[in-house]
Amino acid sequence: MSAMMRFILLALCSAFAINNAQAAEAWPSRTVRFVVPTPAGSSVDIVARVVAEKLGPMIGQAVIVDNKPGAGGTIGVDAVVNAHDGHTFLLGYNGPLTVAPSLSPKPPYEVSRDLVAIILAVTQPNVLAVRADLNVNSVKELVALAKSKPGFLDYASVGIGSLSNLSMELFKMKSGTFMVHIPYNGGPAATLALSKGEVHLLFAALSNVQPLIKTGKIKLLAVSNGKRSVAMPELPTLAELGYPGFDATTWNGFLAPAHTPPEVVQRLNKAIAQVLAMPEVQQRLRAAGAETAGGTPEQFAALLKNETAAWASVIARTGIKLD
Repeated sequence: MSAMMRFILLALCSAFAINNAQAAEAWPSRTVRFVVPTPAGSSVDIVARVVAEKLGPMIGQAVIVDNKPGAGGTIGVDAVVNAHDGHTFLLGYNGPLTVAPSLSPKPPYEVSRDLVAIILAVTQPNVLAVRADLNVNSVKELVALAKSKPGFLDYASVGIGSLSNLSMELFKMKSGTFMVHIPYNGGPAATLALSKGEVHLLFAALSNVQPLIKTGKIKLLAVSNGKRSVAMPELPTLAELGYPGFDATTWNGFLAPAHTPPEVVQRLNKAIAQVLAMPEVQQRLRAAGAETAGGTPEQFAALLKNETAAWASVIARTGIKLD
């Protein structure tokens, strides 16, 4: 390569870096939109709105939440992948990001190619809940009932291929039981079905079922996380109850379209981290059943990669498929 060619390439690289820096400095120039691939009132929606409220004043622009549920969350994710306004971002969760890639048919996007991680926002206890009138008070009694009446029990999920669906299928596989799956469109609909007696049980984020605990309409038997929840330390983990290695933790994280300038990603990472560190925000999220997380974009990207591989193995063993 000639000296002149090297000079031109260096000049182009410098200009590109300057343009990116200027774009990041000017960002945001309009309203910022957080797409949430779940219905309003869901656990993901609550996190998005708490963060949006505090983030807006920090970045000098309004931050709105745009709910785009459906197809196990893939509709909302795809909307962000195809956004080109520089101000549309995703608050995603396990289902459409680390589970859907191993299901058939596959989603219209590839997470590692089409999205870039910003920050892991929260983790949430994933609880095993049953109807209050179901005559079981422990996981052992639930398994005994399921084995004595195969197909009698039915369970709700927030959608086919969701973490709530996958967690229950894994539980069925490990416990040697058969229960009928009834999918719903999102957490609020699934928990409402449980409270009305339309189904017997479900795995759900704690924030989705908390209102029902106080009314006495449901009972909690365990958490599917690898360790006990800070919010409900009295609940045993399924690993403790004889299912070693059982870990299905619900999390929410912010992501951006792949073409987003790195400087914007870093700015959002720092700003959202500051929001998550606010005592008021931590208190509100804790009251909603979520525990603040944080970290770097690289750490969140590693979580996405590792969990995608882990759920791919589970899906292959359980045979879950989308219709």
